[in-house]
Amino acid sequence: GSMEEWSERGGPVEEKPTTVINADELDLAKPTKYQARDPPNIIDMRGILDVVQEEESIHTSEIILDARGSTFAKAHMPGAINIPYRSLVTDEDLLKFRPRAELQQVFRDAGVDPVTDRKVILTCGSGVSVCLLWMSLEECGRNNTEGTLVYDGSWSEYGAYEPAPKVSSSED
Repeated sequence: GSMEEWSERGGPVEEKPTTVINADELDLAKPTKYQARDPPNIIDMRGILDVVQEEESIHTSEIILDARGSTFAKAHMPGAINIPYRSLVTDEDLLKFRPRAELQQVFRDAGVDPVTDRKVILTCGSGVSVCLLWMSLEECGRNNTEGTLVYDGSWSEYGAYEPAPKVSSSED
């Protein structure tokens, strides 16, 4: 649902003002507790190229799901399966997911088992619509912390990289 529905149903909402620290206010001489680490469940260009090149040569253990709409047909990663983000939300309200049974049918129609043991890689046009795929897989029973990766560079990065293999739907 939407933020309005969340609030109307009594969902907690933080309303206190946010404090933002300016860089010039930081004391860099003080020790910090923050420890940077690689983000979990993210795959980068190098990783996606390894998967796509494996897909071109042999059957791979990964599934690539692409949430783009009509632009998917023009060009996409070899082996990618199109599940347009619009198929995951209701026609009446693009901020509402379809019911679980309908989401499961969307995945079945695409030949995808949401709870597969295979690694699932999510992509879209710019790294935003993958969130709809992520949430839809969760709603269908998938534990995304185990074996689901987001390619946040998405088509905007992949499509611009000349050496990256690309196919159109007519070539599949």
